[in-house]
Amino acid sequence: MSARGGAAMVTSPKTGDLGVGRRIASRREQLGLSRRALAEATGLSYPYIAQIETGYRMPSSRHQGPIARVLGLSLDELFGEEAPDGITSAGTGTERGLRRPSVPQAVDAAVAALESLPASVRLEALSQLQLRVVTGVAEEQARRRSI
Repeated sequence: MSARGGAAMVTSPKTGDLGVGRRIASRREQLGLSRRALAEATGLSYPYIAQIETGYRMPSSRHQGPIARVLGLSLDELFGEEAPDGITSAGTGTERGLRRPSVPQAVDAAVAALESLPASVRLEALSQLQLRVVTGVAEEQARRRSI
């Protein structure tokens, strides 16, 4: 309960990834950039960059590209995690240990899911998958243009 209105104070959970934040901060420092300079170069706010670097929040998928680009890294280099066998897989940044798959992993998973369906419905399922992906990409591009 807050002292002012009696309403309970709501706080947002920490959803970032400290490893990603440290990679961003380390690369930024290697390039001699301040947080403010990184924020200006990416078009993001200083508090947002600070929250990402401290692991409080993960950059949205819309903001990951500009951050990686300014830092001169690929998304996998910046958001990936080196596995013992040398394979890099990108992380989602959640504290529950969920990981975003690499492109080959996502394709393999989609193919496996489609192949598990009866042959008679696979093409229809593939068509629906393609429509969803293309629609999502188009919507994201439209949002970027409107910003």
